[in-house]
Amino acid sequence: MDFSTKLIELRKRKGLTQEGLAAKLYVTRQAVSRWERGEVVPGIDMMKLIANVLDEPIMHLLDLPERYCESCGMILTPADYGSDADGSKDEHYCKWCYEQGRYTYETTMDAMIEDCAPRLAENTGMSRDEAVSLMGAVLPHLKRWSAVHANEMSYGKEARERYGDAAVDAANERLLGMSEAEWSAKETLEQAIIEQLKAAVAAGNAMGPEAAELAQMHARWIRTQWGEGAYSPDAHVALAQSYLEDERFVNYYDSRAGEGATAFLVAAIEAAMGEGAIY
Repeated sequence: MDFSTKLIELRKRKGLTQEGLAAKLYVTRQAVSRWERGEVVPGIDMMKLIANVLDEPIMHLLDLPERYCESCGMILTPADYGSDADGSKDEHYCKWCYEQGRYTYETTMDAMIEDCAPRLAENTGMSRDEAVSLMGAVLPHLKRWSAVHANEMSYGKEARERYGDAAVDAANERLLGMSEAEWSAKETLEQAIIEQLKAAVAAGNAMGPEAAELAQMHARWIRTQWGEGAYSPDAHVALAQSYLEDERFVNYYDSRAGEGATAFLVAAIEAAMGEGAIY
């Protein structure tokens, strides 16, 4: 589906006329009409504003190639594919970013943009500022960056105030450095925690074996986020207790494992701390 068709569909889904959308974008109705007729495609900065107004991820509006690197965003051909741990080709990453199941170098999303934007500008004819703007819109949605970016947007301010920039940056770097296998294992553990939480809640004893196993699993999950050196039992308990102060965490666990699940999880972790067995 091309941009003009997407725009018409999304505008109507929002119940907006061309004039209504134009007013929200601070452009003329004629400009919206030209976009919808396919005569003109808006620039990347306007595309960002359109995505925001229509509450739609910008990736859904951009006319992206079928294959692109989930790290740097470059267009992929089979000759450019990276490789998994077993040496097989990985069609989600380029060979410059990903080899043998791991990222080839550590970097940040901002550094990636600064490094790649000049080459994108040279190859496409757009200005450097336009290239930076485009990459800044695309990279947060790529597999390598999306989870860390989403966490930073949702919890970054509070986490940095509570734990400091150095601790949060270190945790982000750890996540960004995970291989596909490590990331998959982390996601599998996250789902397993929810299932164990359901079982422990059903058993109804925060000091029982089901709850103890739940606390162990949650400790392993925290270690994947923080690393062994940054982990401590006291910090783990403090983190769990903070869940009850934030409706986003309460909603996350309660919506998946039942009302009161978050409070039970905290109680299970507190109880396991007293035993000392899982640490």
